[in-house]
Amino acid sequence: MGLNQSNLKKEKLDDLGNKTHFSQEQLKELLAQFKRESPSGKISQEEFNEAMNLMGVVDPFLQGLVFKVFDKSKTGTITFSDFVNGLSVMTKGTSEEKLKFAFEMYDLDESGFITKEEMTTILESFYKLIGPSDDNPLATFSGNKYDAPQQLVDELFEQ
Repeated sequence: MGLNQSNLKKEKLDDLGNKTHFSQEQLKELLAQFKRESPSGKISQEEFNEAMNLMGVVDPFLQGLVFKVFDKSKTGTITFSDFVNGLSVMTKGTSEEKLKFAFEMYDLDESGFITKEEMTTILESFYKLIGPSDDNPLATFSGNKYDAPQQLVDELFEQ
């Protein structure tokens, strides 16, 4: 016997509850909001970019990086499951999950390695996003300051 739609929805939410850091109540709220914002059940790259623009991330390159990590099935759209999994890691993930998310974002060619060129490209985009100034230079947690992303990348790859 086939399951009715409400049972399928419940099973999907149960599965997401087991795989994410969201409670069933939070998942229900997220699903309702997702359906309101994306009645088709999917978020296109264009819709995603519009949302990122509203959050102040206007660089198309960075938008594409985040979209790529959310679009786990590589369909060119983000499903509710994709959205919840990505949001869970970004907002409530463990350090290890966040590190894996960042690695997937930085590994531009998906080779399993982050090259010097990839790191330079990423840091240059982030540098543009945060708009470093005299008050807010490019700096590491150890206090080292850099005039340009390339200097930081060169130092990282020398170690």
